[in-house]
Amino acid sequence: MKSLLNSRYDIAGNELLRVVKLSAFAKFVPVGNLRGGPGLRCLAVMFLLHYLGAPLYTVLARYGQKISVFRRIANTLRM
Repeated sequence: MKSLLNSRYDIAGNELLRVVKLSAFAKFVPVGNLRGGPGLRCLAVMFLLHYLGAPLYTVLARYGQKISVFRRIANTLRM
């Protein structure tokens, strides 16, 4: 029997696919708070954050002190 939860007590499986299926279903049938479902932009941002967020966090955690110089330069260019 396959466990429903993984070792971090999250629901196991491909959670992005499950959310996309539920949002596609919510576009046609109002499902509770998901009435109308999220837009494509919201799903695209969630997809990018899900798959690129962990490697980006690893890089920021490892090289955070060196990257802070680039952040200061970027902040001065924005103003």
